[in-house]
Amino acid sequence: MLNFERFDKATQPTEAELKEFANTPLIDDLDSHLRDVYKVKPKYAYSSCAMDKNIWRGWNIKYQKSSKSLCTIYPQQGYFMALIPGSGLEVRTEAHLSEVKLAIERRAAEVSTKKAKQ
Repeated sequence: MLNFERFDKATQPTEAELKEFANTPLIDDLDSHLRDVYKVKPKYAYSSCAMDKNIWRGWNIKYQKSSKSLCTIYPQQGYFMALIPGSGLEVRTEAHLSEVKLAIERRAAEVSTKKAKQ
């Protein structure tokens, strides 16, 4: 079951419902990492994207720093997709999560550099 099949567009699920659907502690780990290290709060949005057999469609969790996207999490049943500008990564293991954290670190540095140049 995909996210959009589980959650109705008209009714925003709670954070707990999205995390329960993903059913992996890795989503909590990434959420805590983003909140603690980058001091960002999640925002919830619905995507109607039909790309890749609707894998990106449904409710997602966005994290932004200085109004620039750091990462968007797309919870799926038993795992989640992490979209960092420039790459989309499927997260099913600790190794995948480490890749995502490195990509976010690079993205945060990029965002900081662009802000400093303004």
